[in-house]
Formats: sequence, C-alpha cells, structure tokens
Amino acid sequence: MTRFRRARALLPPVVVAIGLATATGASATGGVPIPDGGAPLYAEQNLAVNGQGGFPNYRIPALTTTPNGDLLASYDGRPTAIDAPGPNSILQRRSTDGGRTWGDQTVVAAGKTTQPIKGYSDPSYLVDRQTGAIFNFHVYSQNQGFLGSRPGTDPADPNVLHANVARSTDDGHTWTHRTITAAITPDPGWRSRFAASGEGIQLRYGPHAGRLIQQYTIINAAGTFQAVSVFSDDHGETWRAGEAVGTGMDENKTVELSDGRVMLNSRDSQRSGYRKVAVSTDGGQTYGPVTIDRQLPDPTNNASIIRAYPDAPKGSARAKVLLFSNAGSQTARANGTIRLSCDDGRTWPVSKVFRPGSMSYSTLTALADGTYGLLYEPGSGIRYANFNLAWLDGICAPMTIDDVAVDAGGQVTVPIAIDNQSGLTVPRPELTLSTPDGWSVRDAASDRLMPGQPSRARATISVPAGTVPGEYPITATLRTDRGTTSQAFTVTVGLLDQSRMSIAEVNSEEVLGENGRAANILDGDPASIWHTQWSTTDPDPGYPHHVTVDLGGTQPISGIQYLRRATGSNGLVGDYAIYTSLDGQSWGEPATTGRFTSARPAQRATFPQVEARFVKVVALSELSSQRWASIAELNVEGKR
Repeated sequence: MTRFRRARALLPPVVVAIGLATATGASATGGVPIPDGGAPLYAEQNLAVNGQGGFPNYRIPALTTTPNGDLLASYDGRPTAIDAPGPNSILQRRSTDGGRTWGDQTVVAAGKTTQPIKGYSDPSYLVDRQTGAIFNFHVYSQNQGFLGSRPGTDPADPNVLHANVARSTDDGHTWTHRTITAAITPDPGWRSRFAASGEGIQLRYGPHAGRLIQQYTIINAAGTFQAVSVFSDDHGETWRAGEAVGTGMDENKTVELSDGRVMLNSRDSQRSGYRKVAVSTDGGQTYGPVTIDRQLPDPTNNASIIRAYPDAPKGSARAKVLLFSNAGSQTARANGTIRLSCDDGRTWPVSKVFRPGSMSYSTLTALADGTYGLLYEPGSGIRYANFNLAWLDGICAPMTIDDVAVDAGGQVTVPIAIDNQSGLTVPRPELTLSTPDGWSVRDAASDRLMPGQPSRARATISVPAGTVPGEYPITATLRTDRGTTSQAFTVTVGLLDQSRMSIAEVNSEEVLGENGRAANILDGDPASIWHTQWSTTDPDPGYPHHVTVDLGGTQPISGIQYLRRATGSNGLVGDYAIYTSLDGQSWGEPATTGRFTSARPAQRATFPQVEARFVKVVALSELSSQRWASIAELNVEGKR
C-alpha cells in the first residue's frame, strides 16, 4: 500500500501517432484520422428489461458482428436471480441496421425449469472471419454451479458444470449444440470451468493466424481459480485448452496486440482492486508472469478489451489502439467507464464515464461503420449503446507520475512526464489535479506538447495540518484543444515507507507455501496476507498471536493501520494490543488497546506520539471466536 512506486509500463514502450477528438485527417506527423469525421456520438437503448419479455431477470451480455454485418446481442434469461445451476436460458436479439433497431428476442439454448432442471448461462460469441461460422459458448448446468462442481467430464454427470458451445453457419439464425467438457479438461483435477462471457477473438497475425480463442476460468485440484485459453486451429471442429495461468484469476478476456502477442486481462478474485494482466508469445497456449495493472481499477467484475481497429495491419499505429470497458471503481460495481490506449495497453491515458451509477458486466465490439457497440448491465436488465472515438474526447498523450509522500501540514511538488503519441502539436495544455477538500494546488503548468517528443508538467500540492493519515488517490488531467488525457497517482500522507520496514519477529505463520508469511503485510499487495498456523495437526501456539515490525530506524510514530484480508473471514483480528520499543527487547505497557471490526477499509489504532523503532501488533482474539489471525497490510502512522 505504501511502497512508493513509479508508474511502470507493463509492455515494452512503443510510439503511436493517433489523434482523437476533432482530428479529421492525417496530421503532418502521421496522426491517424477519425473515420467518422470527429463528430461525437453516443446513444443507448434498453434491449431487455427485468420482468418483461418472459423472464423476471436478465444478465450477462455478449455482443458481436456477424460476417454479413448484422449485430447480435446475447444474454441470460433467468427465471430467478441466481447463476448456474439455475434453469437459465441463452437468448439473442438481432439488429440489421447497426444497432439502431432490434428484432424480437429468440432462444439459442432453452433452460428446463422442471425436474431434472437444466440451465444455460454466461454466453460468449466468437466469429470465424475465414469461414463465417459463429460460436456461442456458455455453461451447461444441472445440479451444480461453478463452486459446487466436482471433477469429471461425463456429460451425463449432473454434478459437473459443463462447457457447451453452439455453432451457427447462417449468421446466427439457427444453432447446433455440443458439450466439449472432456476436450478442454486436460487435467482431471480441474473440477469446474466456465466461459468468460462477452466475445472471444480470432488471431490475425503470425504463425497462429486464424486461431480461434475463447477464455475460460477453471478451478484446479487445489481449489485455485485460474485463467485458461481454449482454442481451435481447425475452425472449431476441435477445441483444446492451453496451460492454466495465475492464481485468483476469474472472468478474463484476451486481445491480440500489434506484434501478434496475446494479452490476457483478468478480473482478480483476490480483490486487489485492479485488473490482472499476462502476455502470451505462443498464441495463448502459455502466458508469462501475471502482473497487476494499477491503471485499471476494478471491483472484481467482468470487463472487455478489444482492438479499436481489428483489421489494421500488423505493427501499424492503428493496430496498437485498444478499448477497455468496466466498472471503473475499486469498491462497487458502478462508474461504467471506457478507456483507450494507443500503445498496446502499456498506458491508458483516455477515459470516459458512460454510466456514473450502478454498472456491472460490459462487452465491446467494433462495428462495420467504424463505431463501436457496448452491451452492459445497468443494474437490472441489458442495455445497448453505440459510440465513436470522438465521443471519448481524448488525446493520446499519457502522463507518467510517481506516487509521492508528505506529512500532514506539508507540501510536495509532483513532477509529470508526458509522452505525446498523438502526432499533434498542442501549444497551451491546461493541467488540473483532483485533490480532497481543503487541499491546495499551485504552480500547475505544462510545457507545449510537441509530436513524438517528451514534455514535462508539474504541480505543488499543500496538505492541511490535521489531515488523517492515509493514501489519497489523485487524478491529474491535461486538457487541450485536441482532447483530454488523465493519469491517477497516490499521495500518501503521514504513513511511513513500507519499503524500509521488515519483519523482526513473528510467533506463528503458515508453514506451507508463501501466502501466509508475515512479510506479506509489508508487500503493498492487499491480496496477500499473513495468516497464523491453521492446520489442526500442527502445533498450535494459541492466542495471543503477534508480529513485530522493524521500521528501519527510530522515528516518531503515533499509530498503526490494519487492513483485513479481502477474501474470507478466517482470522479477522478482534481484540488487539499495540506495543512500541526502541530496541525490540523492552516493551513496557501497551501503547493502545482496542477491538477491530470486520469492516474492509483500513482501520486505525492510534496513540500519543512516541519515538520507536519497533512496533508489535498483538492479536488477542478473532472475530468468529476461532484461533487464527490474519492481516493483509500493516501501515505505521508517523513523521518521515
């Protein structure tokens, strides 16, 4: 949380020349024209309203364009509100005029509400642009859903959540159905799987051109959520699964990058508050290390990522342009946002909120007329929107901003580097910062933006005395006559630097793997935790549990901040005592005592300021009266 980091690229840097907003033709430096002439467009309409059309509930959008140019929207029709194994049906509507009007609701796969119950949920389209075939992937459930499914691949086994795929060779008018559970389960330990809803991809470049890829989430033998690409190299006659990737993955999507690599973008079931990303160099069969993209906040929700120009030549400027949609919040399924990248997802400088309120799943697709379709859940039902790039009102000029730290009552100057990828000259950019009430910003200024050249900006932030210690997200926005770019960063107030701290002593921690190590409370990652020994066969030190932190030097401190684990309730600390020491040997009376709650935001335990080098956090009880303790992150309040 307070490991002050520099904003880092996830992928090797590339330069892209594309201007958004009002550009209508190629600039002298190679800017890409906007195909619709630059007039902003955004229009939306309801496609399915809960309680109308035969179903009380509609969920899970999928969207694609057929080879003949029709637009297909698919989603669940649910007799109840539950996921699989509810008796849900896969439904579809068709537009023959680019999404302006829609035909009647039809059925792709019909659920059965009488015993034995059968259900079909979570549709995802995939179009083979070479043969014209359209696939609709979805789950087939009988007695069990994703979490309850047991190992097995027999389609007759009602306790296995199965993988089904419907195929159409007439632009989605009629469908044939197959169960492919056995084909895509290479490891018999995989006990569950489901296709991530939305839309799969077909590779355009390199040795795997033509490959069809649909993303799945699986649960392995250890109970871990992982992502996996399911693919076909024979136009959907056969399907097989690549290697499972990551831990705590969930619904995930892929996009082919301008150089032919495949980037995976996943929901994080470990609740980091951001998206997880990995890259494949072999067409989705295997993926490299999983990283967290802190430019993409996410409340653990399904999202969408596509190429803005899917037919662009390999390596071209347009091939590097990506669009991303999700609920742009870390805490709630709300704030529906579309983002744009001009450098293969390395940076996301352009964003636009399309729904400030409740918004869950969403999916994007490129339309034949150069605009884009967006199908999303507005809180209830299914809604369709059509927009163009001009509506985003952006310019590809990403900013790099370091996170900074300051004491309450102090000030800090924030340097900003700007990479003008737009191919446009911008003489008078205006810089603003979104700071909390009572904070002040002065000397906010930016150099003129020159195409293909780095520029600089700066601002000085003053923080009032008495500001509660914590991490404060700030958004820097650069407004120009060519569009707007923005970048988030963090101002940490009154918290010591975790990177200087270390674990001095711990009386109990998990001995298997690394997830329960005490060092996890200082790694800046709320998804990793310290967890005390929990196996009933291991020696049990019992309460109290404690962990001691070495601050890396003697400093004035005045409290700690405890962040509970994001998933599960096992080990939530209840009663606590906090001790301080100069030498790690002499502790004296507690600096403070109290009781934490089950609240998810960081909780404070404060005391009168004291000089100390060591802080001991003692867990005296657990909220559910068990014998364990866990902490996701520990921060120390004090002066740097």
